[in-house]
Amino acid sequence: MQNSAIKVTYTEDIVRDAVRTFVWRRGIFGKKRLWVAEVVMIALLLWNGDRGWVAAIMLVIILLPPAMIAVMWVAHHRNTVGKFHRMRTPRAELTFRDEGLDVVSDLGSATIPWSTVTEIWERPAYWMIFIGPNQFFTLPLQTLSPADRDFLRSKVARAS
Repeated sequence: MQNSAIKVTYTEDIVRDAVRTFVWRRGIFGKKRLWVAEVVMIALLLWNGDRGWVAAIMLVIILLPPAMIAVMWVAHHRNTVGKFHRMRTPRAELTFRDEGLDVVSDLGSATIPWSTVTEIWERPAYWMIFIGPNQFFTLPLQTLSPADRDFLRSKVARAS
């Protein structure tokens, strides 16, 4: 593919939805066993009726997963929405190359080799492009051609 450059515009709705999507998929749906264990622990605590130190320890353990979700949300919200608020103009230019993706905005520039992109989550108005298990950037779709979408899909393993 020849180099293909596009300009994208971010909105606060897109970046907030990306954070919400990440927390739900990675923190809640992606941890089903944890949440099943959570329900079992709550049932045991209620069924036991003991109010001693064992119950106190169980209560602390029960509160850890919701606390983990809160921390995950705060960290990603501050990072993602914070970057959006630091942009003087909420636009970026992306160039798709055979070797990787170049991103330029008023916050700086980066070249992302395709080998570091681990997955894409496709949303109706944007895609979330992951460069680590918990690190992603959003790609608004309003100016992305079908050929560019197909090119991106061909470069990474996709998780819808």
